[in-house]
Order: sequence, then structure tokens, then C-alpha cells
Amino acid sequence: MNRLAQESSPYLLQHKDNPVDWYPWGPEAFAAARAQDKPVFVSIGYAACHWCHVMAHESFEDDDIAALMNELFINVKVDREERPDVDAVYMNAIHVMGEGGGWPLSAFCDGDGKPYYLGTYFPPVDKYGRPGFPSVLKMMAKVYRDQRDKVEQNTEAVLDGLRRIDEHYRRLAAKSDPEALDAGVVVGAGRALTEASDPKNGGLGSKPKFPSSSAHSLLARASRLAFGEPARAAFLLQCEKMAGGGIYDHLGGGFARYSVDERWLVPHFEKMLYDNGQLLEIYADAYAITGETRYLDVIEETVGYLERELSDPAGGLCASQDADSEGEEGKFYVWTPEQIAAVLGPADAIQFNSAYGVTEEGNFEGATVLERVTDRGDRYEEQALADMRSRLLAARAERVAPATDTKVLAAWNGLAIIGLVRAWEATGHQPALDLARRVGTFLAKVMVADEGRRIHRVFKDGVSKLEGTIDDYAFVALAFMRLAEAEWDASWWRRGAALLATIRERFYQVIDDAGVFYMTPADDAGELIYRPESHQDGAIPAGASVALQGYLRLGRVAGDRQALELAEDYIGRRASLAGESPYGAARLLAAADSLLHGAELVVTEGEGSEALLEAARRSFSPGLMLAGPWASNELLTGKAVPGSEAAAYLCRGQTCSPPTSSPAELAEHLTRRPPG
Repeated sequence: MNRLAQESSPYLLQHKDNPVDWYPWGPEAFAAARAQDKPVFVSIGYAACHWCHVMAHESFEDDDIAALMNELFINVKVDREERPDVDAVYMNAIHVMGEGGGWPLSAFCDGDGKPYYLGTYFPPVDKYGRPGFPSVLKMMAKVYRDQRDKVEQNTEAVLDGLRRIDEHYRRLAAKSDPEALDAGVVVGAGRALTEASDPKNGGLGSKPKFPSSSAHSLLARASRLAFGEPARAAFLLQCEKMAGGGIYDHLGGGFARYSVDERWLVPHFEKMLYDNGQLLEIYADAYAITGETRYLDVIEETVGYLERELSDPAGGLCASQDADSEGEEGKFYVWTPEQIAAVLGPADAIQFNSAYGVTEEGNFEGATVLERVTDRGDRYEEQALADMRSRLLAARAERVAPATDTKVLAAWNGLAIIGLVRAWEATGHQPALDLARRVGTFLAKVMVADEGRRIHRVFKDGVSKLEGTIDDYAFVALAFMRLAEAEWDASWWRRGAALLATIRERFYQVIDDAGVFYMTPADDAGELIYRPESHQDGAIPAGASVALQGYLRLGRVAGDRQALELAEDYIGRRASLAGESPYGAARLLAAADSLLHGAELVVTEGEGSEALLEAARRSFSPGLMLAGPWASNELLTGKAVPGSEAAAYLCRGQTCSPPTSSPAELAEHLTRRPPG
């Protein structure tokens, strides 16, 4: 065993028996490198990563390659899900070097952690004209030993590139006029995303194809504005194709991380909590827009998946599930006609195979990834298929399941709560709210400390650890506010507000008139070679952009002027810059949409208040903020209506609509194209 045996991360523990003398990320590794005058090899991955497993098996478990690593390098293993800040530094660095990133991420560094060469997966032997991992190790060690001046030039060039990127965006933001923001920015972003969408299969790009949830969600927002119908069609096409494709688990619910083809058929089978949390919100919006049962089914099945397969006994949700089982990718999920018939019998098997594309030749290595290939039938046919799926799910449970990464991550649990609350709002599916409440209670009791001044990022084996990044603070803050809006409980709101106050204090800074959010707190830089900013969406939204939705709520509903001014200035300066290239800034543009088109809903006490709230929640009205017991007196003043009947006021800025006591009228008002 090596030093990783003392860690709690399932990914790091996968490497504890490697012959490699691994260090976890920390000062001990870099001190050893400086003392021994050795370069540092940093390997970054995660538990559900297929190619991480491949490189581990081919190289890190090989005695000869491990001996070479130990002789030439100090070797550091990083779980990117525990340390997204470390991952961001080296992922940004490989992009600065003009290379494509991915995992496993391999960084060759000096004794301070500054990279002089980066790559991803390396094969164990030289082939196809490319060097194998042993050759790369020898080359990188030789360069470090014999060309230290070149190493220093490379590390300084990378650091300079990292600084220049952030400085470039800061300068542009400082020069921009925050008052110039208008609806054209969001409309233009929606048009750009619509035109970039696959008109046949939905989604962005060709293959591999990812859900790109932040951009996908922005299409839904854009569907309410000018150029709305094409954006609506693109949004719903992706929802339809993903729900019918093999990226969706038709037996157990939940989505895989991505599809290897352009039509969502064959997934890379790992399942991530962060994807499923965001996709719950997207499918809730699809259901609110269309009322189609297939989207309700996806919601209910995905909630069931989270509860059944990712629940931690302490109350949180686990991070992910592996792609492989029994050493084979996808083996747990695929079927042959013979396997189907053995469970369902011949007659039902014919019907099921016809509906889900099961054939003798298969579509994945001689077996079939299930996809819905027929249109939905009447309710009797669909009920029969649901019964068959249930029987097949029970049979599948007897197989050897993929490993689950059982660590609980605060940020990802926050995303799950946000999705679960929206799922409950749009559908009334009570298990979604029950699960959101359970997870929120766990986070509040176990992972948030010092009355919101601290949040731990990771919970594993009864222990919370590691300082949270901005993602943890922001996602959990908004999750708590969404629970407040669902449960009409101001205690959740206060918890969210406390976390947002901490972000403002420890993660936010004004430089040359422009606000900057950092991934890490100012008082906890650790061994990072630079402090990465938070402004770019990836598979996970930028924490800064999610925090802005919280600050808008604090300002618009609770009357916090400082929070509102922060949000208005940051969004105003940066959203216009993002509009022409919206893919990586979709959540910032969503915040711009909330600023421009959002509304505050005040519902007075009285008979019918619950019906009014339900009508509002079930509508598709992104940017709607509910004024509950946490609302400012200024917003509530003058809204009481004599008599026992409740009334709803829809307010934008300083202007409120006339009161209505009709849920239908309120719903109609909320679904209109917003002004501006």
C-alpha cells in the first residue's frame, strides 16, 4: 500500500495498491520534490472515468513503469471532484499550451507545481508514431535534469498565459458600460445556440455529444423572447431525443454523462449526480412548457434513480456511478434478445424488443443499448411497457453493478436540490420535494459550519472535510433559497443568505472597477500556482453565475441593495461580452435574463393562496422569485386585500400588476412574453 491508503476518496483508494509511490495533493509532495530535486508528475482523474481506469491498469499497475515513475518523479494523484480548483489550474494550463484537455490529465511540474508539459492519456508503449508513457517519463525527466532553463521558460510562459486570459476579460469588463445591457444580448445568445444546434438529433456539436445543460437551459429561456419559436423547437428536440436515446436509462432512470455518437444512442455509461440534477430542472421546464407525459416519466424515474441508487445513509447523494462492471464498459446496461425473453417470456419480449430496438446484431458490441424506437402508444400499451421495464429492472439488479463513488459533494448535492425542487414545482411529484428536503437537511447539519461562514466540500465515511470552492457555497446557497420558496420556510432563506455573504467576503473582489469571483477563498490558496477565476461554464455551471441568481433574490425580494448592485454591475459588465459566444457563459446570460425579465410574485394570505402559488410554480416563468416570509417590507407594503380571499401581485422593479385571485389568470400572465 502507498500513502493513498490513508485517503477517503474512492478514486484515490482505487490506487492505494499501485506500485507507484503516490502522494495525495498537499505540501508534503512538493517539499519532497524540492528536497530530492525531482520533477512532480500530477495525475488528475475521477472514479467514474473509463480512460482513467485504462491508464491505471496499463501503466500505474505495471511494476516496471511504476519503478520508472518512482525513480524519476514525485508522483501526485488528484481526485478532480474533491479538488476542482487543482483540476481547473491544470486544465486551464493545457489549454494555454494549445492542447485539448480531458481525463486522465497528466501534468509534469517543477517542485512548486508549475507545469512545463501537459497531456492526457498516454499508452504504455510507443505506437502509431506517438511515444508511450515510459518514453514520455524519460523525456520529461531528462528535460528537467539537463535543460532546467527551458523548464523555467515553459513554466513562466504557462503562468503568463493563465494570467493574461483572466486579465483580458477583466479589462474588457472594466471598460464596458453596465447600464448598456438589454434584452438583445439574451436573444442573440438564443439565436446563436439555436443555429449551432443539431437540427436532426438536437444538442450541440456532433460526436461525442454532451447534454451541455447550461446552454440547453438557456434555449428554454430564449424561447420566451424574440426569435423564440426556433429556440423552443431546439430546446424540445434535444429533450425528446435524449429521453428516447440510449443516454437515458430506460429501466432505472437517470442519464449517462455523454453519448459517443451524434444521436444520443450509445452512451459513455458513467452516471454523474451533477448531470442528473441539472437535467431534472430541464425536463421540469420541458414538462411545464408542453405538459407531455414522457417528460413527466423522465422526471419521476430520475428522482427514483437518485433515491434508489445514489442515496447515502447519512442523507446526502453520492457522486457518481462507474461506466464499467466486471471489467467491461456498459455490461450492466445492455441486453440481448435471449436475455429479454428469459425475463419477459416470448410474447412480451417481442413487444418490448420492437419498442426498444433490441435485435440479434445489437448496437453495442453484440448487445443492445435500449432506445425508444417507436412512438408512444395509448395508456394501456405504455402501462404494459412500464410493467416490462420494471421486471427487467428487477432482473438487472441481480447483475454485478458498476461501482458507486460514495463520496458526497456539497456542490453537486446543491445542484440536485435545485433540480428536485423545480421537478416538484412543475409536476407536484412529492418524492422530489421529500428528497430535496432530506438532502438539504443533511447539508445544513453536516456540511455547513460556523453559521454559513464555512462549508465543507466532501463528506465520506462520517467525516466532512476540505474547504469548499465557490461552487459549493453558490450551489448550496441557491438550493437553500429554492427550498425556502418550496416550503415557505424563512430558515432555509437565512441559510442561503449567510452563504452568499461569505462568497461576497471571501471569494469576491473589485479590480479596476470590475467585480471578480474566484474559485477559492482569499484566505486559503494552499499549493495552487495561481488563483483561478469563476466565470466559465463546463459540465457544471460557473459558481459565480449561480451566485448571481442568489444575489438577485436578495436584492429584489429581501431588499438587500448591496447584493442587487453587485449583481447588476457584474451582469451588466460581463453579459454583453458573453452574448456573441454564449456556450461557456450560458449561466451568466441566464442571470442577465433574470435581471432583465425576472419578476417578484407576492401572494397575500387568505383563501386560495396555495392555488395561486401552485399556478405560479407550475408555469414556465424562469426568473420568477417568490416573496415569502423573507420578503422586505417595501415589497409587501400595500399588498394586503380586504376580505378573506388571497391575491397575487406580479412585480417588476417598482411596478406591480393589479392583483388577481384567479390562478388561471396568474398562469396566463406568467407565460406571456416578458416586456423588454
